[in-house]
Amino acid sequence: MRSHNPLMKRQVKSKANRPYIERRRGYRGGRAIIAGTNFPVSSIATYIVRQGMLPEELVRTFPHLTLAQVHDALSYYYDHQAEIDDEMRKNLSEDALTDSLPAKEVLRFKYDVSKGEFLVTSQG
Repeated sequence: MRSHNPLMKRQVKSKANRPYIERRRGYRGGRAIIAGTNFPVSSIATYIVRQGMLPEELVRTFPHLTLAQVHDALSYYYDHQAEIDDEMRKNLSEDALTDSLPAKEVLRFKYDVSKGEFLVTSQG
């Protein structure tokens, strides 16, 4: 006889409508962002999940965000965790690259639409 315990159900990805999250091809590299802003869902996850900031603290720090937007972003993050975690890892590696560049070096940036990322070259 099968159990009808709801805790025993397998986890299924939500197909919920998220009114505060948007993704547009060619915009912000196709990353999920808070609708009407340039604030990435990955940044919400970084502040709250990785750094331990409370949603209320985040809204005080970034007053253009609302708690509803932040919670919607967290819901989106948990439904797309592997993808967003990869995005966060990529952002960390880009920060490490920036930190390793010599001071006063002139850089040229070119946006590659097909890859959704910037190509950086040094002009010395």
